[in-house]
Amino acid sequence: MRLARLRALFLAALIALPGAAHAQEAAPIVAPSQWMRHLAEDVLAPGYRALRGETEKLANALDALCEQPGAAAREAAQTQWKAAALALRRLSPLPYGPALEQRTLRKIDFWPTRTAQIEASIRKAPRDLEALRRIGFSAQGLPAIEYLLFDPKRKALEEDDAACRYAALVAHQAVAEVAAIDGKWAEWPGADAEERTEAEQRLLADGLNVLIGSTEALRLKYLEKPANSSSPQPDFDAWRSGATGAHLRAYFQGLRAGLQGGQSGVGLTAYLRGRGLLTLAEQLDARIEQTQHAIDALPEQFRTDADRNAARAAARELAKLHALLAEDIAAAIKVTVGFGESDGD
Repeated sequence: MRLARLRALFLAALIALPGAAHAQEAAPIVAPSQWMRHLAEDVLAPGYRALRGETEKLANALDALCEQPGAAAREAAQTQWKAAALALRRLSPLPYGPALEQRTLRKIDFWPTRTAQIEASIRKAPRDLEALRRIGFSAQGLPAIEYLLFDPKRKALEEDDAACRYAALVAHQAVAEVAAIDGKWAEWPGADAEERTEAEQRLLADGLNVLIGSTEALRLKYLEKPANSSSPQPDFDAWRSGATGAHLRAYFQGLRAGLQGGQSGVGLTAYLRGRGLLTLAEQLDARIEQTQHAIDALPEQFRTDADRNAARAAARELAKLHALLAEDIAAAIKVTVGFGESDGD
């Protein structure tokens, strides 16, 4: 009797300790399919709807520029390009589901820009989308339109009818590619009931590998390589339009949504907590915050040595985030790290 009372008193004291009750609260289990479903509902479906609307406006603005050339029409198209490109950049680190199956991002977001291939494609004078499809993706996409609209060394688009028609056609092709996956997010992810365990494991592996690849792409492709370039004009993303900082922050915004979830808060961190990997989840949250500070410190344009140093500092933080994902977290949840849509060109 005395022993039972001592146990009761001990438990009461333990529960009364600060944080003890919270520590006993189990996080809800989150299946990989639930993680992807919330990502589709919170981020991907609305993001692609927004991208479709912005690219349609861009195509219309370029049509107007070609029909009635002028500086005002060009400025309107430039403004609309920036809106469409930011909508795209938020989705760039998340090549999942229908977008991965259709290779949508490859088709409309080829970067770094291949200017010689774009100029060669303009000389081919494609007249419709079918003709454009016979031209490589390296000469298409929103980055190609940025070159034609903003490059300081190129003839203004309103003074080059062939280039203007080409830019408008590329914009309409982007609209068609985004429209092709519209409405498909409601069906994703799906899994056969008899293969549920195997399908969930595939979703988990794909989910983590995409985030690992996108973290590395942001570090190496978007920051480290251009920061260490000897070129007087490093090939930072969106440098021609003067929106590099905005693009880098938009990319990390998308990456963070995959890691921590969108409006519902169901992301990789929620999956880890549901598995009881609380320390790893806390480490990931902390690492994301440290990386966010470095991303927020980036300038809008990269012109000086100090600007490049800021890019290198952000790259170092991303390297730490990558290591946590690719080593500690991958090992803890038994995922083999491979290569995905985000890796390289």
